[in-house]
Amino acid sequence: MKLTLPARVALGMVAQMAVFCGALLYLGVTADRLSEDLSAVKEGLEPAAEDLRALVAEIKTHEDFLATGRTADLERVTRWLPQARIPGRVTSHANTLRRVAEARVARGAVADDLRRAADLLAETVEGTRLLSGTDRPPWVDGAARPPATHGALFDETLGRMSAALTRSSEYEATSMARDLLRVLRHMRGGIRTAHAMTAAARRDADHELLRRRADASMALVVVTAGGVVAALLLLLVSIRALRPVGDLALAVRRLAAGDYSEVTMRSSPELADLSEALNSMAATLRARETEQERRSEEMMRTERLAVVGRMASVVAHEVRNPLNSIALNVDLLREMLEAPGRDPGRALEVLRAVQGEVDRLAEITEEYLRFGRMPKGVMAACDLGRVLRDTRDFMEGEFVAAGIEVRTQLPEAPLRVRTDEGQFRQALINILRNAVEAMPGGGLLTLAGSELEDRVTLTVTDTGIGIPDAFKARLFEPFATTKARGTGLGLAFVQQVVQESGGEVFIASSPGKGTTITMVLRRAV
Repeated sequence: MKLTLPARVALGMVAQMAVFCGALLYLGVTADRLSEDLSAVKEGLEPAAEDLRALVAEIKTHEDFLATGRTADLERVTRWLPQARIPGRVTSHANTLRRVAEARVARGAVADDLRRAADLLAETVEGTRLLSGTDRPPWVDGAARPPATHGALFDETLGRMSAALTRSSEYEATSMARDLLRVLRHMRGGIRTAHAMTAAARRDADHELLRRRADASMALVVVTAGGVVAALLLLLVSIRALRPVGDLALAVRRLAAGDYSEVTMRSSPELADLSEALNSMAATLRARETEQERRSEEMMRTERLAVVGRMASVVAHEVRNPLNSIALNVDLLREMLEAPGRDPGRALEVLRAVQGEVDRLAEITEEYLRFGRMPKGVMAACDLGRVLRDTRDFMEGEFVAAGIEVRTQLPEAPLRVRTDEGQFRQALINILRNAVEAMPGGGLLTLAGSELEDRVTLTVTDTGIGIPDAFKARLFEPFATTKARGTGLGLAFVQQVVQESGGEVFIASSPGKGTTITMVLRRAV
């Protein structure tokens, strides 16, 4: 099943939108996850690692003070150590490390290191190793409520040392200081190990974030390139899908120019239907044109028969005067030959007059016969500009003899029309000779040609005497003329040739200002 053009274009646009939406969704999810993981590292792992490092340094400072055994140093420890909140901070960092270990940034070895560090921190505060076996402090044996964890032991030992210092019991204070030193060393060891694990996990997490940033940047480039490629593919598909439309437009132009060749387009259902409609229209136009040509031939045959009838009457009228003149001259010649003392010179003049009338009869007869027997033109493409130049050069002698200046305004490109070149050349000769006769005292004759869209226009303008207004309605009527010895067939012949070429002829004239004859023909493809 072939898709229609709108369906193809819509499918391409949907595909492109799907690609872009999928790419945007992927980038959005990736950016959101990367932001969450970066927040987990920056707000959780990094502060925990830094504080663990600070805790190790602080505990080491307190250990140094406790190791001296001096009362002043022990008092400093009792003042500063509670402010350090070591058990609470260690417990908080253990929870933070467990939370980060569940994040996406912590994978594999990183998550394992963080969990081990969290467990170690929890054991440092919540463990009981120092409370069992040989590690059990000696004072715990007599305690009414022994501490349950290292954190409790830390608090209890610190409290007893502070109480001993208050009572100025140096021995007891020193004993508690040794026990507290032991607890702090145990805590510092666990915290230092946990810090090392946390620092390693932090470095691995940073590397993972850098890698994922690089992957996200690459994904952005790939998605952008994919979007551009998808857009280009859609453009190519659209161009390929719409290419038959240009072929269809060319077929329509050929049809308008008279080319009825078959059009075949099967790329889509609507184009197939349209090509079939064009073929049907071409067949209809071809049949209509054939019928019109047949009717035109019948009409022309009828008109020629009517013209022949009018021609017979006109010929009879035109021939009667020369025949009467010939008869009178023949009678005069007979009398001159029969009379004694005849004059040969006078006889020769009479014979010349008879010959002139005979020549006039032959000219009239020839022109009438040419108009009556004019065959249907053989249409072919020709350059109207070349025909006009050749005709101008052919009549150059007549122009010079009449004192007429000729100006030619033709484009360099050929003015191609479909006409019978021989008949059109004769029509031009008729127009130019009419212009010469309209300027007995000389003048200016302008020949111009132009092309506009599918039409070619040719104008012949003279500065002659013009045409009377009363005669303009009969310009193309056969046998109608304003000349004393004209046949009235020149412009009728011009109109017939132009109409057979598929064109029109117009005449604009003002008495005393000249005449412009415009011929408009269809341009040949």
